[in-house]
This record gives sequence, structure tokens and C-alpha cells, in this order.
Amino acid sequence: MTELRGRQAAFSHLPSLTGLRFAAALIVYFTHLSVEGYLAPGPAAAVFRYAFGLGWLGVEFFFILSGFVLTWSARIGESRTGFWRRRLVKIFPTHLLTWLAALLLALAAGELLTTARLLPSFFLLNAWVPELDVMRAVNLPSWSLSVELAFYLAFPWLHALVRRIRPERLWGWVWGVTATIALLPFVAETALPGSPQLPGLKVSLTQNWFLVAFPAVRALDFVLGILLARIMLTGRWIRLGLPGAALLVAAGAAAQLALVPTAYGFTATLALPLALLVAAAARADITGTRSPFRGRLAVRLGEISFAFYMTHHLVLHYVRLALGETKVWSVPEVAGLGLVLLAVTIGVSWLSFRLVEVPAMRRWSRPAARGERPEPALTGGRTG
Repeated sequence: MTELRGRQAAFSHLPSLTGLRFAAALIVYFTHLSVEGYLAPGPAAAVFRYAFGLGWLGVEFFFILSGFVLTWSARIGESRTGFWRRRLVKIFPTHLLTWLAALLLALAAGELLTTARLLPSFFLLNAWVPELDVMRAVNLPSWSLSVELAFYLAFPWLHALVRRIRPERLWGWVWGVTATIALLPFVAETALPGSPQLPGLKVSLTQNWFLVAFPAVRALDFVLGILLARIMLTGRWIRLGLPGAALLVAAGAAAQLALVPTAYGFTATLALPLALLVAAAARADITGTRSPFRGRLAVRLGEISFAFYMTHHLVLHYVRLALGETKVWSVPEVAGLGLVLLAVTIGVSWLSFRLVEVPAMRRWSRPAARGERPEPALTGGRTG
């Protein structure tokens, strides 16, 4: 345990996980490019299954990664207020910037703006409401940020509870959480209304919301990340390298694609493989094992991945409107256009990262005055 603590301090920044963040954001980007309306109806129908199925992979990865990284980097003795301050300063400046940009772009495009689209998304409450207009928000990706905010608020207590689990029982909890995630589609199909169904899917809006957006349900992915980080910190990791974990993710993705468009084609087959991939990537950094996600370019792109995620849909959506809402293109044309817009999005994201995210973290991530009143520590309970 002492050795792992020392290695945790030495590797508080895990570059492979940073590089993986951009890979996950890139999957979401190409998913939205595929379903945004650029493709002609024939090709669009052909790629729908792949775009829809793989898109959830990226979002689920972010939820699991959050639990892992927050646990790995948890500061012993830090107050809950200090933790929440750092997380809110990390997400809210970029969120407010993209929310305002989305508002101005929507007004310029003459889109209908309702209170349901504006207010819940501004306060990042939109993931709690199973209504399409609310979930669409003014900037579509903000629904997942709403889920992340709930994770951040609950983390001090979830982390403390997981720390009380005996190390030899951690894998049992991993299997239990994974089994629960796999059973959720059955719960959605039997306990929630199945109609009206969403276009192209065999699930209703309520079932879709329950499985992919409801924060209380998605917290299982977050807890899975916490558990895997604790397994690493307590020396209980198995001999699974990055290539093996990647093969498991590929198998899980293939199974998920086969299950689209049913309720089982969202997260059921990928939760555990993605959690293992996150842990294996972290282990590769600790041991110095080769990792394709540790290169300088991968890490630099990973650093702007949050800004990229929050801006990409604005670029894709409003460029399409500017080019003509009814205009469609062939697959090669969309591929070329997608690469151009990818470069544009990366440029915009870099500006947002450098001019908003970094200055905000430097200015507000720590308290302005000394002598804060002592609060309960962020971490606690049995260390194992």
C-alpha cells in the first residue's frame, strides 16, 4: 500500500488517460457528424446503427473516467468546499461560454428558444428532466455535463463509502455494479412506458432518458471508476495490459452495435470493458509500458478535450444550417467536410482552453483568503 501511495504521488498526472479523453471526444464528434443531417437519407440510414451505438461509448467512458481520476487524485484532508470549488471552476466557465455562444447562434438562426431549453441547461439541471426539449437544451452536450455535476456533488460521500470496502472485496463490488448496469435495460423495458418510440429506435423517450441521462442511474458508471481506482491503489489489479483491455472494449462495442436499436444497445455491454481500459491505461503510465495515448500530440489534444466536447456540436449544427438545412452530401463529401470542421473545432477549443479554462483555474480554483474554517475532510474511512 505504501508503494502504491508513493507511485500515486509520482503519477498524479496520468498522460494516457488525458490522451484517451480526446479519443472518446472524437468518437462523439463523428457520431454527431453522422446524425446531424449532412448525409443523404440512404447513407444516413446505413450508418445510423454504428453512429448511434458507438456514440454512447464516448460518453460512458467520460463518466467512468471521472470516478477513476477523482479517486486517484483525491487530496487527503481537502475540505468538501475546496473540492467542489476546483470542480466547478473547471467546468462552469467553459459551460457558460458555450451556453452564451449557443444562445446567440440560435437567435441568429431564428431557432425557437423556450424557457425549457434555456433555464435548466443554464443551471445544469437538464439531465434530471425526461423531456426532449429540456434534454436538447441550448447546447446539446450540456446534458452530460449536468450528469457530471451531480457526480461532483456526490463524490465526497461516494468516495468515503467505497474506501470502507475491504480491498479483498473490491472486485466483488465491481462485478455487482456491472451486473446491475447490465440489468437496467430489462428494468427500463418492464417498468417504464415503451411508447411513443424514438425515431429509429425500439425505446421510448422515457426509457432512453432513464438509461443514458438519469444521473442516479449513470452514477453506477461513476462508482465503477471509483472502484477500479481503489483496486489500483490497494494493489489488487489483475494482469491485464492495455492491448487486452482494448480487445475487450472492441468486443463490448461489437456486442453493443448488435443490440442497437434495442434498450440493450446503450451501455450494458461496455461498462466493465471501459473501466478495465481506464485502469490498464493508468497502469501503463505507472509501469512505463508503451501506450499510444501518451504521445505529446495525444496529451495536448486531451487537454483541450473538454472544450472540444462542449463546442463541437455548435460547429457541426450551425455550419449545417449556414450551408443549407435541406442540403445533403455523399459519404466522401461528408468525410472531407468533417475533417475540415474537425480542424475548426480543434482551433476553437484551443482558444477556449487557453483564454477561458486555464485562466479561470488559475484565478479561482483556490480560496482567495487564508484561514478557512475547518470542514470535514473529502476522504475518510478505512484505507484498506
